[in-house]
Amino acid sequence: MATGSIPHTAIHSDHFIAFQKMLFNSLSYFLFFPVVFALYWLSPRALKKPVLLLASYVFYMSWIPKYGLMVAALTTVNYAIGLLLGKFQNQNQNQTQKTNATGNTRMSTATRLTLTLGLVLNLGCLIYFKYVNFLFTTFTHAINSGVSFFHINAPKFYAITFDIILPLGISFFVFEFIHYLVDVAKGEKPVRNPIDFALFAAFFPSQIAGPIKRFEHFIEQLDTRPGHTGTALKFRGTDMHAGLALLLQGLFKKVAIADNLAILANAGFSPAVSMSTSDAWVAVLAFTFQIYFDFSGYTDMGRGSALLLGISLPDNFNFPYLAKSISDFWRRWHISLSTWLRDYLYIPLGGGRTNKNRNLFLTMLLGGLWHGAAMHFVVWGAYQGVMLALNNWYDALAKKNSALSNFHAHAIGKVSSVLFTFLLVIIGWILFRADTVTQALQIMQVMFFGVGQTATAVASSTASTAASTTASATASATTSAPLLWAALMRSPVIAALLIYSGYAAIFCLPRFLSEKQIQLRPLDSLGWAARIPFYAVVAITAIAFAPTQPSSFIYFQF
Repeated sequence: MATGSIPHTAIHSDHFIAFQKMLFNSLSYFLFFPVVFALYWLSPRALKKPVLLLASYVFYMSWIPKYGLMVAALTTVNYAIGLLLGKFQNQNQNQTQKTNATGNTRMSTATRLTLTLGLVLNLGCLIYFKYVNFLFTTFTHAINSGVSFFHINAPKFYAITFDIILPLGISFFVFEFIHYLVDVAKGEKPVRNPIDFALFAAFFPSQIAGPIKRFEHFIEQLDTRPGHTGTALKFRGTDMHAGLALLLQGLFKKVAIADNLAILANAGFSPAVSMSTSDAWVAVLAFTFQIYFDFSGYTDMGRGSALLLGISLPDNFNFPYLAKSISDFWRRWHISLSTWLRDYLYIPLGGGRTNKNRNLFLTMLLGGLWHGAAMHFVVWGAYQGVMLALNNWYDALAKKNSALSNFHAHAIGKVSSVLFTFLLVIIGWILFRADTVTQALQIMQVMFFGVGQTATAVASSTASTAASTTASATASATTSAPLLWAALMRSPVIAALLIYSGYAAIFCLPRFLSEKQIQLRPLDSLGWAARIPFYAVVAITAIAFAPTQPSSFIYFQF
């Protein structure tokens, strides 16, 4: 093996793709959605929400039908608990919820017990489906390690594991249920319309991978009573334009950019491939941009689909790779999760009032565990927590040091902050993407301390397998790479130029134009006759650059 090279272990981020069901980027979805769109807008107002609810369950149950029953059961239980919490709120008024002089909220015993029951049921469901095998395996490994360390003469223990298929989107809709119950317990009015609540839980554009919705905003759009918006039931041309643009933008991000970058990332993180320093950088940078375009592409397609149905969903991204600090990054990346963790974990832990750094660390540690039942996700969360704590310490130092403050106010300081933050984010993505912590550390070692080589194994692997016709999963993914792309990737210099040129065009240029108040929106003044050819070109371009084998969205596994 060459100096500075390492072997790889595989990651199977697309293990849900085996079902080949209704992905946003699949033909089945583009047959399904127009039918839903037509039925929804052609139905009388009284039937619109039932039509949308039925479509949501058809979408979800197209994957694993029996888990649709689980979603229905959780919805029913949380709806009932919410009504019970609302009943306590009405009965007690001043007693159910009292605010003392410090602003702390105290709930009645009945409210606390009911809320606790709801939290236990929701978290218990999440733990069973997502973490039970991880907990048993980790516990058994700890026992065996202890036996070995203390030289105890005892047989080796083996973990009890269960054959459990993770329900799609469970982490997302459980967090939505928890938010709902906590807010109702604090005094928000519960949702009394069962169809509205069921639609909040099952709404298909956001059910699988977010954004994590807040029920007040979502339900208000469904409420047609006097004094409420009821915007979901009103057909508006502006929503149709914006929705279609978002849908096609997300499709392009996913199939033309993310799926092609995945070829490089998968080759770099695949087994039995030696990597040089340049290999490692190309693979890690490819994944860094893949996960952004994949996840933001999903969000765009979900938000676009929702807007075409008259419903607004929150945005999840705000130029995250232009962040000037790690805390700024988490205000821009996966915004709906970041704000949920802040409101329902960080603040209840004490927020910035008591031991801020500890609370930041615990919040991100649990945020890492939320992403997956694997040690590398836990370490990734811990890494983010440590970086946020250090960021907090540095901010306090910079406020007291005029030289540091002046440096960061200067253009050079701003650019340096963005580049340094981007490097910290990249290191985090290595922990996130690797199969194990050991593999992540090996890749970091090669990236920062290994010896670079003239030819990249990633490029040669990609190019060689692009011409292969083997039936293996790795070859299948790689053979779909356009040959021109594979040829360009032979050179790490060209690869780096392409990546950074794309970075500048996609992230820096829009932000620069926005800050200079220069708006480039030629489509806004055009009618449908002019828009349709443009949309058609975007769709055709996306399909032309797409790999032949559709792939699942990365966040489907969470």
